[in-house]
Amino acid sequence: MNNYAQWLANFLEWAELRGIDIFSCDYATHVAGRYQKEMLEGLWSRTGQGLSATTVNVRVQQACDFLTWLTDKGNRPSFEVPYDIKTVKVGSAVSSIGHLDKIVRVRKGKVRPTKASLRMPADDEVRQWLARVNKRFGATQLLMCETVLLTAMRREEVVSLRLDTLPERREDWHIANPLAPAEQQQVRVNLRYGTKGPSYGTDHGDKIGPSRDILIPLTLALRWHEYRRTARNQAFAKWVKDAKGTARLARAKQSVHLFLRESDGARFKGTELYSAWTGVTPPIDGWSPHQGRHWWACSILWRELKKHQGIASLSHETATALLESTALSIIRLQIQPQLGHAQDSTTMIYLRWVMDMLAVPLSFDGEAEPEDDTEGEE
Repeated sequence: MNNYAQWLANFLEWAELRGIDIFSCDYATHVAGRYQKEMLEGLWSRTGQGLSATTVNVRVQQACDFLTWLTDKGNRPSFEVPYDIKTVKVGSAVSSIGHLDKIVRVRKGKVRPTKASLRMPADDEVRQWLARVNKRFGATQLLMCETVLLTAMRREEVVSLRLDTLPERREDWHIANPLAPAEQQQVRVNLRYGTKGPSYGTDHGDKIGPSRDILIPLTLALRWHEYRRTARNQAFAKWVKDAKGTARLARAKQSVHLFLRESDGARFKGTELYSAWTGVTPPIDGWSPHQGRHWWACSILWRELKKHQGIASLSHETATALLESTALSIIRLQIQPQLGHAQDSTTMIYLRWVMDMLAVPLSFDGEAEPEDDTEGEE
């Protein structure tokens, strides 16, 4: 709801400053012709730089919805938004080809986003960045950053983790692959606080969102467990230190989060995790917690594809088809559920990334037989 309010307020502020009458403006001249164009060109932008297609499209759509609503309420003449009918592909577990066609309406004039491409840092670069985080912000925020990298959790999901997200007793941990070596074992945990999607209320300041199960490395679970037993207890002691009697008990009941600030025992906010993530020299430009989710997905995809190295011995066409099919299966069965993505479109960037990684440049060396210069000679 806050996002809708911000998008609408942006349009209304633009209309007021530009002297545009919201009771008579039209789509082609004002909404698409000026509002959308000014955002793309950076004329209506806080930084003076053009905004992304995603940001522009949601703002324009909200403006169109608002002006249509004004029309429905009889406050202005008709407001016509032109639409096209298009067919898109959506994932399907029951279709033999893995997707179904869906008919959708698309606003004419909608900005087409450029295809996203990923650039991931090398493992050594990530390790050096983590060392810088540890040095400047301490072990707790280091562990939070590592949690993003090793689980692909969103930053709000990390700061919303509860003390009992991982059961207190190791005997109660759900090991997903108990027959694997210990360093490869994973623990299944459930997320429901701070997750993306519909809200089902709040609890201790956290949004209660759609529930989903994810897998975390056993090695990370052990570090959570050790942190909970040591450093968190020290932070918790600072949280209740100055309270007495019933006030102390009430303060203790408020402390339900796994990660607590070392200085005073208060829970972390998502902005604090973001500040720690971006507060040191990054391994690559644009490095953010969201990029950390991409790093996890690309690492998983690359690791799983390396198990199928025998494909490379096949013909180029067959190998490419099998690699693409295998990568799609990994994305849909492992990566998509872990990330909490509902649509294939948000995960296809990983398929493009891995195909770029596997691409071999064209070369003339050994590719063709040299022409016979003696042809036609007697």
